[in-house]
Amino acid sequence: MCDDESEPPTPPQPGLCDLCGLPLPTTQVSALVRDSSAVHPYNPDHDGMRRLTACGPGHLDELRQRYQERRYTKEELWAGKIARALRLQPDLDEEELAEVTGLNFLQIERTLTWESERFLRQQAPEDREGPESGPHDDEAR
Repeated sequence: MCDDESEPPTPPQPGLCDLCGLPLPTTQVSALVRDSSAVHPYNPDHDGMRRLTACGPGHLDELRQRYQERRYTKEELWAGKIARALRLQPDLDEEELAEVTGLNFLQIERTLTWESERFLRQQAPEDREGPESGPHDDEAR
Protein backbone atom coordinates (compact mmCIF):
# COMPACT_ATOMS: atom_id res chain seq x y z
CA MET A 1 0.00 0.00 0.00
CA CYS A 2 1.17 3.48 -0.79
CA ASP A 3 0.01 6.53 1.11
CA ASP A 4 0.05 9.75 -0.94
CA GLU A 5 1.12 11.77 2.10
CA SER A 6 4.13 9.62 2.89
CA GLU A 7 7.56 10.95 2.03
CA PRO A 8 9.55 9.24 -0.71
CA PRO A 9 12.37 7.04 0.54
CA THR A 10 15.62 8.88 1.16
CA PRO A 11 18.19 8.02 -1.49
CA PRO A 12 21.35 6.39 -0.17
CA GLN A 13 24.01 8.87 0.87
CA PRO A 14 27.11 8.82 -1.32
CA GLY A 15 30.27 7.51 0.27
CA LEU A 16 33.07 9.85 1.16
CA CYS A 17 36.65 9.88 -0.02
CA ASP A 18 38.81 8.33 2.71
CA LEU A 19 41.42 11.07 2.17
CA CYS A 20 39.61 14.38 1.61
CA GLY A 21 36.13 13.53 2.91
CA LEU A 22 34.33 14.84 -0.15
CA PRO A 23 31.40 12.86 -1.60
CA LEU A 24 32.53 10.21 -4.04
CA PRO A 25 31.83 10.76 -7.72
CA THR A 26 30.49 7.98 -9.88
CA THR A 27 34.08 7.37 -11.03
CA GLN A 28 35.34 6.48 -7.56
CA VAL A 29 38.27 4.13 -7.17
CA SER A 30 39.00 1.62 -4.43
CA ALA A 31 41.64 -0.86 -3.33
CA LEU A 32 42.31 -3.38 -0.58
CA VAL A 33 45.37 -2.81 1.60
CA ARG A 34 46.92 -4.71 4.50
CA ASP A 35 45.97 -3.15 7.83
CA SER A 36 46.40 -4.90 11.16
CA SER A 37 43.82 -2.58 12.77
CA ALA A 38 41.08 -3.71 10.38
CA VAL A 39 38.84 -6.41 11.82
CA HIS A 40 35.57 -7.26 10.11
CA PRO A 41 32.61 -7.14 12.51
CA TYR A 42 31.60 -10.75 11.78
CA ASN A 43 33.77 -12.42 9.13
CA PRO A 44 37.32 -13.41 10.16
CA ASP A 45 38.24 -14.05 6.51
CA HIS A 46 38.24 -10.27 5.99
CA ASP A 47 40.47 -9.45 8.97
CA GLY A 48 43.70 -7.60 8.30
CA MET A 49 42.48 -5.99 5.07
CA ARG A 50 40.96 -2.55 4.66
CA ARG A 51 39.02 -1.31 1.64
CA LEU A 52 40.05 2.21 0.73
CA THR A 53 37.76 4.34 -1.39
CA ALA A 54 38.85 7.58 -2.99
CA CYS A 55 37.53 10.24 -5.30
CA GLY A 56 40.32 9.69 -7.80
CA PRO A 57 43.57 7.84 -8.53
CA GLY A 58 45.75 10.52 -6.90
CA HIS A 59 43.99 10.28 -3.57
CA LEU A 60 43.96 6.48 -3.75
CA ASP A 61 47.74 6.46 -4.37
CA GLU A 62 48.28 8.72 -1.35
CA LEU A 63 46.11 6.49 0.85
CA ARG A 64 47.95 3.36 -0.32
CA GLN A 65 51.27 5.02 0.49
CA ARG A 66 50.11 5.83 4.02
CA TYR A 67 49.10 2.23 4.66
CA GLN A 68 52.36 0.90 3.19
CA GLU A 69 54.23 3.07 5.68
CA ARG A 70 52.07 1.93 8.59
CA ARG A 71 53.52 -0.99 10.48
CA TYR A 72 51.51 -4.22 10.32
CA THR A 73 51.42 -5.64 13.86
CA LYS A 74 50.13 -9.16 14.41
CA GLU A 75 49.26 -8.42 18.02
CA GLU A 76 47.06 -5.52 16.92
CA LEU A 77 45.16 -7.83 14.58
CA TRP A 78 44.86 -10.47 17.30
CA ALA A 79 43.57 -7.84 19.75
CA GLY A 80 40.83 -7.00 17.27
CA LYS A 81 39.91 -10.67 16.91
CA ILE A 82 39.72 -11.02 20.70
CA ALA A 83 37.63 -7.85 21.04
CA ARG A 84 35.19 -9.07 18.37
CA ALA A 85 34.83 -12.46 20.06
CA LEU A 86 34.20 -10.90 23.48
CA ARG A 87 31.76 -8.40 22.01
CA LEU A 88 29.71 -11.24 20.52
CA GLN A 89 30.15 -13.63 23.48
CA PRO A 90 31.27 -11.74 26.61
CA ASP A 91 31.52 -14.78 28.92
CA LEU A 92 34.10 -16.85 27.03
CA ASP A 93 36.71 -18.70 29.06
CA GLU A 94 40.31 -18.99 27.77
CA GLU A 95 39.74 -22.23 25.86
CA GLU A 96 36.58 -20.92 24.22
CA LEU A 97 38.32 -17.66 23.37
CA ALA A 98 41.13 -19.55 21.65
CA GLU A 99 38.63 -21.68 19.73
CA VAL A 100 36.47 -18.75 18.60
CA THR A 101 39.38 -16.51 17.57
CA GLY A 102 41.56 -19.21 16.04
CA LEU A 103 44.43 -18.00 18.20
CA ASN A 104 46.55 -20.15 20.47
CA PHE A 105 47.31 -19.37 24.13
CA LEU A 106 50.73 -17.92 23.32
CA GLN A 107 49.22 -15.51 20.77
CA ILE A 108 46.58 -14.44 23.29
CA GLU A 109 49.27 -13.85 25.92
CA ARG A 110 51.42 -11.86 23.45
CA THR A 111 48.37 -9.74 22.64
CA LEU A 112 47.73 -8.97 26.31
CA THR A 113 51.37 -7.98 26.77
CA TRP A 114 51.28 -5.80 23.64
CA GLU A 115 48.11 -4.04 24.81
CA SER A 116 49.56 -3.46 28.31
CA GLU A 117 52.76 -1.97 26.89
CA ARG A 118 50.79 0.24 24.50
CA PHE A 119 48.58 1.45 27.35
CA LEU A 120 51.60 2.31 29.49
CA ARG A 121 53.26 4.22 26.63
CA GLN A 122 50.08 6.26 26.12
CA GLN A 123 49.75 7.03 29.83
CA ALA A 124 53.24 8.47 30.28
CA PRO A 125 54.41 10.18 27.06
CA GLU A 126 56.17 12.97 28.99
CA ASP A 127 58.38 10.40 30.76
CA ARG A 128 59.86 9.21 27.46
CA GLU A 129 60.87 12.70 26.38
CA GLY A 130 62.70 13.67 29.56
CA PRO A 131 66.44 13.33 30.31
CA GLU A 132 65.84 10.20 32.38
CA SER A 133 64.34 8.18 29.55
CA GLY A 134 64.70 4.42 29.77
CA PRO A 135 66.08 1.79 27.39
CA HIS A 136 62.74 1.25 25.62
CA ASP A 137 62.77 4.78 24.23
CA ASP A 138 65.34 3.84 21.61
CA GLU A 139 62.90 1.26 20.24
CA ALA A 140 60.21 3.89 19.69
CA ARG A 141 62.45 6.22 17.66
